Amino acid sequence: MQINKFSDFSLRVLIHLAAESEKTLTTREIAERQNISFNHLAKVSRWLVAEGYATATRGRGGGIMLAQPADTILIGSVLRKSEAGSALVECLAPDGQCIFSSACGLLPMLTGAQEAFFLHLDQFTLQDVIDRHGTIRTLAASFTDETKKTAI
Repeated sequence: MQINKFSDFSLRVLIHLAAESEKTLTTREIAERQNISFNHLAKVSRWLVAEGYATATRGRGGGIMLAQPADTILIGSVLRKSEAGSALVECLAPDGQCIFSSACGLLPMLTGAQEAFFLHLDQFTLQDVIDRHGTIRTLAASFTDETKKTAI
């Protein structure tokens, strides 16, 4: 199964927020670190706030941070929500145009496979992602240190 860019970017933002949970990050900082369009990440950040995964503070010193502990955010849940409008194949789309949809046996098979994908990912939290190899926090910190060095 392939996830869409919106879901990919959502996970990347959450990983940054979890890896640097002691501080507030701006969407622009994350966009620069990930080499992703700020406009794309701004949309993702707004969605993460609306879904309750992040909180946002406006103004000087503002930014976003996790709204709940990383060990309570299920990867499967995030993807299930962020992929809600995406269909694995045409027949799973709400406006799908496949002429076989009403009688095809493939539909329940694909639906079951997709749910199995999400259920597998429900076993893992955002905390599991950042603890997996123990280097995500180091990578995030080294990027911050390199950015500071080049700015001086």
